Amino acid sequence: MPDAIILAGGGIDEKFQKKYGVTNRALLAIHGRFMIEYVIEALKVVPNIDRIVVVGSVYELKARIKGLVEEVVPSGKNPFESTVNGLNYLHSQERVLVLTSDIPLLKGEMIQDFLYRCDKRNADFYYPIIRKEVYQKKFGNSKRTFACLREGCFSGGNMFYVDPVVVRQRKEWIAKVISQRKNPAAIARLLGARIIIKFLLRRVSIRDIEERVQKILGMHGLAVITPYPEIGFDVDAPEHAELIRSMVIP
Repeated sequence: MPDAIILAGGGIDEKFQKKYGVTNRALLAIHGRFMIEYVIEALKVVPNIDRIVVVGSVYELKARIKGLVEEVVPSGKNPFESTVNGLNYLHSQERVLVLTSDIPLLKGEMIQDFLYRCDKRNADFYYPIIRKEVYQKKFGNSKRTFACLREGCFSGGNMFYVDPVVVRQRKEWIAKVISQRKNPAAIARLLGARIIIKFLLRRVSIRDIEERVQKILGMHGLAVITPYPEIGFDVDAPEHAELIRSMVIP
């Protein structure tokens, strides 16, 4: 059975912090429960999820969710380092589900559906993507970034399913690539002119991206189209928090 890692570290928007008085989005109160509790609950109803580990501020989180998960381990300098910390604690040889703590609309059936789709094809990691029209039907025009490919316009989800053995083997190189994510020139070199031109012409396909990622990271990744836009709706701004409060059933 796969284990799960919930990422609950990182910075927080200043407006968000001032309005709600929290220094960690995972601890935003929604109808009397912390946001992270909704994610934990969704995982616990999935029959094939085994251990659940949270990565974040140990002192802050343990005081509030102690007993709900197996352990809280310290976060790293970025989401990838935090993921590695969680993987190191679990020391699992099977695939691990990694997700963020700020998707309170997540339900167990959404996780099960994603894992079912992943199990149909063999890969080192899987990443959910959501069609623009599906997302906007549920959430309207709330701010979200979409990439337009040959198959349509998509946004990414807030989870991935990964082989920890491959991550351990490639972690130094993956960390190096991630460190360049804010350097446009470096990203352009990694992607290559062919992919960039095809993307600008809206001729790049999902398969093109998968093949390029494999060449860059040395890992076989697959994009998995999910029918559940809730996987892509993360609460990272005050307006998102207000919308979530109107949608979550107490």
